[in-house]
Amino acid sequence: MTEKTPDTTLQAPVAMIQQDAGGPSPQDLAARWKEARLAYPLYEALATEFHLASPPYSPGELPPARPTRSTFDRDTKWLDALDEKIMAFQLRQLPSEILNGNKESLRALIRRQLRRPEKTHIDRDKIDLLLVQYFALCTSEEEDLIHKDIRLADVARLLEPVLAEADPTPPAWCAPLEEILDKTKHCHSLRDLMEDGLVEQGRMLKDSAGPMFYDPAALVAFCRFNFLLRLAFIRMLHADLKAVAEAIEKLETLGVKTVDCRGAGFSAAETTAQLRFFGENWRQPFQKDYTQSSVHRAFEQLLAVRTALEEALARKSASSQPVLEVAEKTVVAAGSPLVTTAPRQGAPKLGPDQAVQKAPTPLAASTHEPAEPASPAAGTDTSAADPETCMEAIWEQLIAAPPSRGRSMSTVVLQDTKVLLSSWEVAAFVSEGDQDAEDLRRAVVARALLAMATDRRKRSGDESALRSALTFARTEVSYYQGRVEQSKKAKRTEAAVNLGISTKRLLSFIEEAEGLQS
Repeated sequence: MTEKTPDTTLQAPVAMIQQDAGGPSPQDLAARWKEARLAYPLYEALATEFHLASPPYSPGELPPARPTRSTFDRDTKWLDALDEKIMAFQLRQLPSEILNGNKESLRALIRRQLRRPEKTHIDRDKIDLLLVQYFALCTSEEEDLIHKDIRLADVARLLEPVLAEADPTPPAWCAPLEEILDKTKHCHSLRDLMEDGLVEQGRMLKDSAGPMFYDPAALVAFCRFNFLLRLAFIRMLHADLKAVAEAIEKLETLGVKTVDCRGAGFSAAETTAQLRFFGENWRQPFQKDYTQSSVHRAFEQLLAVRTALEEALARKSASSQPVLEVAEKTVVAAGSPLVTTAPRQGAPKLGPDQAVQKAPTPLAASTHEPAEPASPAAGTDTSAADPETCMEAIWEQLIAAPPSRGRSMSTVVLQDTKVLLSSWEVAAFVSEGDQDAEDLRRAVVARALLAMATDRRKRSGDESALRSALTFARTEVSYYQGRVEQSKKAKRTEAAVNLGISTKRLLSFIEEAEGLQS
């Protein structure tokens, strides 16, 4: 970048600017300006890329080395205002050559974030991301480090330029981070990582830390955790993509050209050529923060494709008959009643306090492996889909075709809307459970009703069902968030993680549905 020529009418260097009473010294002001100039290229890139603000200088131009006081005040205020707008996912979206292009610029940006007096959870997430990004950049310059067991002392040493008081001795409350990393060593697929809620456990620890998170020792511990978790994530992602490619190759060798991939959002007869293209061109979504459920669903789709391929391969290998291109027609007819007047024995129910206004959404259920619907039965009324009816429909499908052993996700289909359930959500339906299981069932029902109403809105433009489902979902979210906090306080980590993930998925559906409202 080039430097702007300063205003010659007031050409006082920062170090010579008159100190305000009780304000920073000229030396401090000079250091702040040097830091601001180093960080400026990253701020300019963020402001331009995400339309956050108009940069004060022409593209590629740096602020002057010797500013006037008015220039100093204007430019530092511009940087401070951008700090209020920048999100962690936007930092992640910056091209690598920009974010990692200059180590001094990255250091300056980190120092500015650490120095912010009133830090929010948004600031915390940015600091969390930037520290591991800086550490990764440093490790690329020490090739032998990446091939050995990375210790806290290694992290503290490399972070010292941005954390002068970096401490390799972790606080006692950071101990769960090491336990989570130990569990990742036994994960062979993203399915394992997602099902165990390991990323969520780390985030919950960070959320509960409060101001303790900014202890230099804690920052070192979280940086190491994030870096090693990222390596484990990449390893598992490559394993899943490799498994998809191998399954396709084996199916084609056996003469199979199509696979039922409706559970992944594809067709009932998706060609292996299209599935190969999907696997070879799959890219991790970065349009939102990776902790948000919208991104989570993209990984679920990849896992659902792998599951469909492996199940098709298992059926083909176990039978001399061709792999079915569509599932067996063992479904409840599209127009048939979903439930009898009295629910089947053992089916979960919503409690009396959970009665809500019915959402006028037609509902039809299929088994776990959906097929073409039969003709509607005469006299059938499916005009209303209330939570209890929805719960019964989900339960019937899961009981009729329970997931195979070790499978992470199951799909239910409600009026042509596919709803993915994680293993803990399935267990809440098919096993007798306590209040935690009831909460998970409620969360799934709220998500299913909203998914159906959203699909109906997209198909027909009808917003009546969407409004009703949104009202119900918003009310339920408040309840789940309270239950998650209760589980955290009671140290029931598994229950808190499971319901926390299900709640975030529901929040993502709410966000999508709200965007459809006119």
